[in-house]
Amino acid sequence: MRVNDNLTLGVGDVEMSSKLGGYYQNLKPAIYHFDNNSLGEIDKNGIPYLIIDGVPYYSIVMVMQYALIQFEFIVEDGSTDGRVDIIKNCMNWLDSKSEIFKDSVVWRSEANNQYKLPKGWTSGMYQGQAASLYLRAYQLFNNEYYLLTAKKAIEYLKYDYVDGGVRRTDKNGYMWLEEYPTDPPSLVLNGFIYGLFGALDLYRVTGDGDAKKLFDDGVETLENNLYKYDRWYWSAYDQAKKELVSYYYQKNVHTPLMEIMFLLTKKEIFQKYHVKWKGQLNNGFKRLIVKVMYRVQPRIKKLFK
Repeated sequence: MRVNDNLTLGVGDVEMSSKLGGYYQNLKPAIYHFDNNSLGEIDKNGIPYLIIDGVPYYSIVMVMQYALIQFEFIVEDGSTDGRVDIIKNCMNWLDSKSEIFKDSVVWRSEANNQYKLPKGWTSGMYQGQAASLYLRAYQLFNNEYYLLTAKKAIEYLKYDYVDGGVRRTDKNGYMWLEEYPTDPPSLVLNGFIYGLFGALDLYRVTGDGDAKKLFDDGVETLENNLYKYDRWYWSAYDQAKKELVSYYYQKNVHTPLMEIMFLLTKKEIFQKYHVKWKGQLNNGFKRLIVKVMYRVQPRIKKLFK
């Protein structure tokens, strides 16, 4: 997959009303990757898919995000031409891939080599973005099924890792949602935050107190653990591998997520890291260190295996 570093995915619709607008992050510029096939292809129903070793592969999170992008364009210009059908087709596909887990709904993925997860793993990020999508579809189409599905997607986030879920509680009592539920925990930063956005959306639409508590607990976790993702010259993706993020991720994921969290919570720690990580993007010396570390870090890890 190739991404365009020139794109900027900044802050989207950050508010707290019960009427959901676009997504918290402005995903619309990412349509470039789909229009130019740099993330794969689009099938006859308007659903994106990847080509891996010459074989079509449909990514759950990619389908969710593509549908969210279509929704954002509807919010922006009011035009539903073609976009409504794409959203419905994506959601019908997502419905076909969902399954019941106790009193919740989950989406399971194929094996993941990066985190050595076998086929069937679930993700806090996917659950959160599913809820964000289904809640917007509920308000767009006035279909109670979508609301129920969103509630069940967030309901899954109450289950601990040992019980088949993605929730973790660390030694200090802080709650996490795992994008990749590994043992030991990987604790990916962006996936955790996207999961929290889904809980916040459910609270906004329904006033669900448990969803609000989930979001608030997550904010507390971030306040006390953001420093673990900070290198004095760049930011790290997770707490397990501690790999530096790419330029694209620093620019279009970590930096805007910090700004969004600051706007949602007014907590200065998020603004602190937003300013710091954004400032590193155009710092030639720090970017040089990052390039060197991309090469050196894997070799260092091999020495200590």
